[in-house]
Amino acid sequence: STQSTWGHLLSVYFFSGTMVKKGNNPIPNNHTRKHWNPTGSQKGHVKCHFSQPIKKVIRAKRRETKGKRIFPRPIKGPLRPVVRPPTQRHNVRTRLGRGFTLAEIKAAGLPNAKYARTIGIAHDHRRVNRCEESKALNVQRLKTYLENLILFPVRPFKPSKGSSPLAECKAAKQTKSVNKTLLPNPKSYGRIKRESPRELTDAEKQRKIYQFLRKVQKDHKNVGKRIKKRAKREAKAEKKKQK
Repeated sequence: STQSTWGHLLSVYFFSGTMVKKGNNPIPNNHTRKHWNPTGSQKGHVKCHFSQPIKKVIRAKRRETKGKRIFPRPIKGPLRPVVRPPTQRHNVRTRLGRGFTLAEIKAAGLPNAKYARTIGIAHDHRRVNRCEESKALNVQRLKTYLENLILFPVRPFKPSKGSSPLAECKAAKQTKSVNKTLLPNPKSYGRIKRESPRELTDAEKQRKIYQFLRKVQKDHKNVGKRIKKRAKREAKAEKKKQK
């Protein structure tokens, strides 16, 4: 009939490659009717951030106010150590930590952690030094900070012991962050310098890498068995000598 023919033509048109993507893909069925107004059934989950530009201005004004309030201290907080993130995946890079250990603070010549906090050095009582390299790095970081530190007296115009001269205090300028401006970028310590491409040497071409890796795997797997066998052989040899 005419209706069935037209229906067949329409189905071919609507479900041909002109409207639906090629392949076994889901039919596009986007729900574009958003719930704009919060009512009983429609919760109004659409949120437009039209206030983003003015919030940016507000944040900038807050930073300016904070800088004036805490002058001459850095705006972005105290000095922090360079640490490596946990797990094998992330420990190849470095970042800023929470605070220095007590061993690092004392190695830099400071009396205790309480005094270190008063001069803009963060302290973390939970962190522990696991290697000498990271400890030496953070101790040098502290020493560089102390060399460039301008210590204001508690009472103005009455310098106390250890405070900087009044001329230096007057000429002091506020920095945004001591962790990146005064000292090297914390992320730069862990960067691995990649080797540029080169041709293989004759010794590298002759080396059989697959057999070498298999040998290393077998040695790692059977190290316990080999130690036991060696101990048994030595015990048998000692018994034979005693006889």
